[in-house]
Amino acid sequence: MFSIFRRKAPAVPPTFNERVTSFWHWFQDVAPRFYATIEAGKCASLADETSAKMDDFLPGFAWVYGPGAASKGHSLTLSGEGNIHRQLLALQWLFHAPMIEGWTFYAARQPGVIKGHVIELAEQRFDPKEIWVTPAIDGEDEKIDITVWHPAWERIEERQKSTVTFLFLDEALGEYGTDWWIGEIKFGKDRLIDSFPLEELADNVVTTSRERGWKKHPPGESWTLFKTKECAGDFPRADILTQSTAVPRLFTEFMNAKGDMADPLSGTGADYVYVSIDLNFFPKGGEVAKRGEIEEAIVTALRGSSGGRCIGGAMGAERCYIDLLLFDGPSSLATIQHALRTQKIPKGTMIEFFAREKRTYRIAL
Repeated sequence: MFSIFRRKAPAVPPTFNERVTSFWHWFQDVAPRFYATIEAGKCASLADETSAKMDDFLPGFAWVYGPGAASKGHSLTLSGEGNIHRQLLALQWLFHAPMIEGWTFYAARQPGVIKGHVIELAEQRFDPKEIWVTPAIDGEDEKIDITVWHPAWERIEERQKSTVTFLFLDEALGEYGTDWWIGEIKFGKDRLIDSFPLEELADNVVTTSRERGWKKHPPGESWTLFKTKECAGDFPRADILTQSTAVPRLFTEFMNAKGDMADPLSGTGADYVYVSIDLNFFPKGGEVAKRGEIEEAIVTALRGSSGGRCIGGAMGAERCYIDLLLFDGPSSLATIQHALRTQKIPKGTMIEFFAREKRTYRIAL
């Protein structure tokens, strides 16, 4: 007997680009009302409505309303909270932001003013003017190592000292600033004669970086080169010898997990994938240049549809790799396949997912 009822196909989760599009459609509709509500001093009343939509469209991201650029109008900030995987997605969200009168949008928490702010922890009040910082310049890494001291340090745990310090640092320097500018952090009262209150640290960082010509870049805009020995064991990418990457954390997490890495983009609709090509396809001595040609073809195609971006490349003893962050699911994958075919890549070329949960989604060309 045949059923007269048709089974419903399982719902396909929205891609990250689809989530972003839905978010901006919603926000454009509510922006005038939200602006008026904040102007009336009732910003707190928007929390539940905004949180519900964030859970629908961009789950797991932090957000906050604040002042607009140059203190004009209002702003909405989407934050990856220091997680580079989500920071990259927040930048993609910002890339698609529409122009809305009176509004500024940020893809990371902006530096704020900590003067006059107090943190209460372990029955102790911490005022940034009473926390003393002794700086030490690390010219090689272009960072400032700091020693931090407060009279209560002798009475609280190390973890609590870190909590207080990082809360103030992140507020004073912004989401990117602490990672950009602050190196080693120690707790103690060495060289107190050279110290100054924590509330003055942001100005010190600005002055020091300007005088020394230090420049930093948003997540995904600077590249790290790794040189490794071929790993023992049989797992994906174990043959890598050199890796250039804009997301060092992805490389180290994947290698440390020996290819068995949980999806760092779970629930976002985005994917980390890599193209794997037999090294014998590449001309001797011209491997890097040829990989660059293939990479450029993929990047150009993805850029046209805002479907993704390149985040790295690697050379192994057996295969060559091109690493990508995709925003548009099957559409992005189809774009990559077309670009690869135009480059006449060999049979056995694979598009693989970094996440172990999606390993069976691999595509053979």
